[in-house]
Amino acid sequence: MPLSIEDKKNLVKEVSSVISEADTLLTADYRGLTANELGEFRKIARNSGIYIKIVKNNMLKMALKDSSYSSLAEKITGPQILATSSESPGDFAKLVKKFIDEHENIELKSLAYKGKELDLVEIKKLATLPTYDQAISQLMSVMQAPIQKFLATVNAVPTKFVRTLVAVKQSKN
Repeated sequence: MPLSIEDKKNLVKEVSSVISEADTLLTADYRGLTANELGEFRKIARNSGIYIKIVKNNMLKMALKDSSYSSLAEKITGPQILATSSESPGDFAKLVKKFIDEHENIELKSLAYKGKELDLVEIKKLATLPTYDQAISQLMSVMQAPIQKFLATVNAVPTKFVRTLVAVKQSKN
């Protein structure tokens, strides 16, 4: 059943609002994927807070027109799947990269981060970024290392002194 004009307008508004809030946006040609594979991708994405929508090209172009991602509109040809994330670009890239590696039928068309179009090979760089929690833990471990070294050094002096006393005591016995 085709969408009415009102439904199409509402869909364009929905997609426009999602795009305007998105930090990371990706479009891909999903030809060759089965319905089960698309369902699997949607399920994984839903759990990760990623918005996925299959939108007709004209409606997607209209939604992109007034956004910071308007330059991507020219790359939209063929059946497109739209994936956006407003949370962690690293998690988004890891999920997409993993799915694309497992399913060779999907072909990336465009990738953008905060309105700036990225080369498609950049998704590998994004995928290697740590998550926010991982970055904080790495920072804390780097900050903690000098303190641990200092305490080990301070503790070494009395420990060595005690060992020396024990060695002197044993040599006199």
